[in-house]
Amino acid sequence: MQTTLDSSFVERLKQILANRYGKGLQIRQLMDLSDISDADEVFTRGRDLHIPIRVNGNFLGTAVVPSADDLNSEKRSGVAQLVRMVLEPAMYKWYLDQKEANLEELNKVQPNLENVRLFGESLPSIDDILNEDSPALTESPANELVSHLIHFEGRSENNNKKVALQLHELTGRWAFVPFNDIKGQLHSSMDIARLGGMTIFVENVENLNPSEQELLMEYISEDHLADEPLIVTSSLKNLDELGSVSSLDPKLVDELSVNCFEVDRAPLTAQGLKEVLELFFLKDSPTNA
Repeated sequence: MQTTLDSSFVERLKQILANRYGKGLQIRQLMDLSDISDADEVFTRGRDLHIPIRVNGNFLGTAVVPSADDLNSEKRSGVAQLVRMVLEPAMYKWYLDQKEANLEELNKVQPNLENVRLFGESLPSIDDILNEDSPALTESPANELVSHLIHFEGRSENNNKKVALQLHELTGRWAFVPFNDIKGQLHSSMDIARLGGMTIFVENVENLNPSEQELLMEYISEDHLADEPLIVTSSLKNLDELGSVSSLDPKLVDELSVNCFEVDRAPLTAQGLKEVLELFFLKDSPTNA
């Protein structure tokens, strides 16, 4: 198979199969399916479950779940559905198209590219990213968050931003963009949503004017897909101060308090911080279901 299958999606799939069904997964090159009456159908050979992978009428290979003969019909169907959902290139192509659309939208709002981060690195140019080999086009948010609004409070702007970037990278989002760079082109919740699976960083949230607050409130009051923007806010002030001495709408302060993280209490090690962010802000994974 193509090396693109060596991705976080495949590794995640292996984890889910191992934890939910106690089974492994192998990806094999195209095999001879001439003896199968309907090559779209899942079939067994020996004890193994074979799941053909098909794209636009062409068979690219087979996912094999070894020693699956002890699974009942319902579980086999569940395994096949899960495997195809992750591996079928049709879904991969959808993600690819989605990222291309996201990048085009970002190009329209013309942010300061020096402030944009793509998986933690500076973003050189829109043209470079639109190259189909760019990792930005083959990734989508890898972990589902508890909310599309997360707030960091701490006494250092630098540390607040570092933790925001750590969360951004942990979730596998495709770009990290300061709100100040794009706010002039955002006029509705829809404008934000169509930017796709990126992180929008609102530094010093108490500086938002009333219209900007209203825009963010509109966005976070709605339900959003996992591949729509995450809003990360930060402040040197604690929640009490934001509520009493800032001009923030009390309703926005209430929203910030729901998923607020005190950066100054965070573990000092990178691994410790990663584990705490996962615990606080990532939903239970399917492997724990």
